[in-house]
Order: sequence, then structure tokens, then C-alpha cells
Amino acid sequence: MLAKIRESFRNGVSRIQWFAGVIAERLRIEIAVIRLLSRSREMEKRKEELLRSIGARVYELRGNPDRSVLKDKTVVEAVGAVGELDKEMEELKEKASEMGRMGG
Repeated sequence: MLAKIRESFRNGVSRIQWFAGVIAERLRIEIAVIRLLSRSREMEKRKEELLRSIGARVYELRGNPDRSVLKDKTVVEAVGAVGELDKEMEELKEKASEMGRMGG
């Protein structure tokens, strides 16, 4: 009888360890997804700042008909940075989505 209790106890501990492992792995995945989404949100804020700077520069150039907005160095650099941020944000969202599918 003692052997049966001991075996049941070992089985119970084994199940608890398995369940704890599953939960720990799921938490690691969820934390990684949250970090990725947080980075994406920070990039979105940076993108908004760049778009504001583009708008401000266009507004500055409005009174100067000799200057082309699309050839202005500040505007061109900011537009390029926005394009890079868009690509990086898309990659982060894909990673987050992939991790979410993996864990779910």
C-alpha cells in the first residue's frame, strides 16, 4: 500500500512539473510578444515625430517657390527614415504574430 501511495505521489509530482513547464514556456512567449509590441509602439511614436517634422518643413518651405519640397534634404531624409521604420514595424509585427501562433 505504501508503494502505491509513493507511486501516485510521484505521478502527481511529475504532472505538476509538466504543467509548470508548459506555463513557464507560455509566459516566456507572452513576454517576448509584449516586448516586440512595445518596440513596435515606440517605433510608431518615432514615425509620428518624423511625419510632424516633414509637415513642419513643408510649412517652412511654402513661401519659397524656388525650393522643391521633394528635393529638400530634411524631407528626403525623414521620408527615408519613415520607410525604414515601416519595414521594421512590419517585421516586428510578423515576429509577434508568429510567436503568438507558436505559443497558442
